[in-house]
Amino acid sequence: MISGKGGVGKTSLSASLAVRFAQAGHTTLVVSTDPAHSLSDSLAQDVSGGLPVLVEGTDLPLWGLEIDPEREKEKFRAYTTGAAGKQDAADFFGGFGVAGILEQLADLKLGELLDTPPPGFDEAVAIAKVQQFVNNEEYARYTRIVFDTAPTGHTLRFLTVPEFVETSLAKIAQLRRKLGSASAAVQGLFGAKGDGQDAAADKLEALQASVRTVRELFHDEKTTEFVIATIPTVLGVSESERLARALRKEKIPCKRIIVNQVIGPEMGQKYLDMKLKDQAKAMDIVDNNPALKDLRKIRAPYLDLEVRGVPALQYFGKIVWDTTMSEDSFNTSNSPQRKYYMLGGKGGVGKTSCSASLAMTLAMDEGHTTLVVSTDPAHSLSDSLAQNVSGGVPIEVAGTDGKVWGMEIDLEAAREDLRQVTGANGGKGLDDALGSLGLGGVASQLKELKLGEVLDTPPPGIDEIIAIAKVVQFLKDPAYARFTRIVFDTAPTGHTLRLLALPDFLDTSVGRLLRLRQKITSVTDSVKGIFTGGTTKDPGAARLDAFREQMSEARNLFRNQASTRFIIVTIPTVMATAESARLAGALRKEGVPVDTIVINQVLDSGVKEQFLDTKRKDQQRAMERLEDDEVLSELQVIKAPLFDLEVRGVPALTYFGQQVWK
Repeated sequence: MISGKGGVGKTSLSASLAVRFAQAGHTTLVVSTDPAHSLSDSLAQDVSGGLPVLVEGTDLPLWGLEIDPEREKEKFRAYTTGAAGKQDAADFFGGFGVAGILEQLADLKLGELLDTPPPGFDEAVAIAKVQQFVNNEEYARYTRIVFDTAPTGHTLRFLTVPEFVETSLAKIAQLRRKLGSASAAVQGLFGAKGDGQDAAADKLEALQASVRTVRELFHDEKTTEFVIATIPTVLGVSESERLARALRKEKIPCKRIIVNQVIGPEMGQKYLDMKLKDQAKAMDIVDNNPALKDLRKIRAPYLDLEVRGVPALQYFGKIVWDTTMSEDSFNTSNSPQRKYYMLGGKGGVGKTSCSASLAMTLAMDEGHTTLVVSTDPAHSLSDSLAQNVSGGVPIEVAGTDGKVWGMEIDLEAAREDLRQVTGANGGKGLDDALGSLGLGGVASQLKELKLGEVLDTPPPGIDEIIAIAKVVQFLKDPAYARFTRIVFDTAPTGHTLRLLALPDFLDTSVGRLLRLRQKITSVTDSVKGIFTGGTTKDPGAARLDAFREQMSEARNLFRNQASTRFIIVTIPTVMATAESARLAGALRKEGVPVDTIVINQVLDSGVKEQFLDTKRKDQQRAMERLEDDEVLSELQVIKAPLFDLEVRGVPALTYFGQQVWK
């Protein structure tokens, strides 16, 4: 498994390693688990569709596969709408002795929930695929499987999914058995039979064992190795430090770190000339691609020093944003109405530097009190500002006279809030709910399940849900009223699209829940009416309704032409511009206003060798930091050169692999 900060060349490294294994005689499969796939671009061949595809143009035993969530969505829809799916649902509800309720639920059309898949769906599909690799005969021929994973934060989520699923399944199986052994009075009320519960629990436990296999695979140093990929920048090395510590905490085997894009001493003017030619091809795509050509183009220079700290960000902001802001009818500087800027794109293109420098320009030049927020689970904003802005609350950035504030969304604190809700208070809510149904006795049997513990390992998708909750807070909370400009530094492409689509998914699913509650309440009322003549007020439904309203506001914000702008950030390479075109198309489909693309790291046409000398010194500082870190210094360090041409196609990958994976 190869992972690290976005844009460090994970896909080229993964594909070239797969080529090396195939050359050594291994039947090899390279798999992309990143929702924003680049593997087809890297192999210069379409390997999408969710099934292994033999790589053409070579006689090597090499196969490629991009995991396809769309295909899995279709399977789920068929399952929930087809005859087999209906029978499974009947069996499930029959296990609780409430099969009669099924007919009333038919109009909920649960399969439609995946029209907008939930966050975490990609990781769940990837885990299911890994289970196939382990268990299915058709994958037995592969002796080497290389994973090109999503950027850091989402890879860690992918690695912890099995633990969350296993914990959750254990709780559900335990609950099923408890219902099976509940008092005769409760069984009589539901018409339930204990052995039906046990059969359902057996199935759940079999699934749990299957998920446990994947978890054990990730931790087995005989079969699995995790390679950290980085580049020689302080931001890259800082993220690698956090990743290495997280892997160590999860006890996932990691022995090597690869530092890609190292400028060697032999590189000179000839290298720069070749790089300029390669860059020109990518710039041509930006200018002529149908998805990109209507966007306003901003060219940001490739600086010879890393952009970190307030003075550097102000300098960079003046070069990139000054003329843009004055030409932008969207950002009229005297407008009191709050404006939102969302910056997104492929990992590693400089989104954080662009976001932070935009915040500086809006504040220092336009006079707005500005908040820059990182919604990426692998935050780099503190590194970029050279100041700690973690903790989940706005922190004033030193040296900006109170005009710029930074904030990294604090996932740990938000998870703790969730645990509190499902802990003591959640228990009280459970007592009340079951008591109102006349089932107070069951509450004591369920208390010992400690359902709040499920959140010790947070579910996939929690990052995006917490980010949306924060957006709603910005809209409502008087504490945020002073910010007239809010800049979002978002996660890499695939997960940003999940974030933007999340309100639709939650709105749909909450709507289904409300209808389900209404049905159950009406059944309960009809039973109560026989005995007491009373009806039930449903405070839970009111809370769900309020939540739905919040989601509606977040969705409207993302699509509001008057208040929101999405800015795509890219770099002048063919792979990055291809991903930017796909992102622009997806944003338009979602109805998100997008009219600007920043092409970052553009080499000046008159660039001289001195640029490389300064860049080498800057890289050396990052390498010294890596060597001084107590965790990273224990790993084998592999250095990979910065090539003057983009690595695409099997011949280029073969050459690259020979240089890197000696």
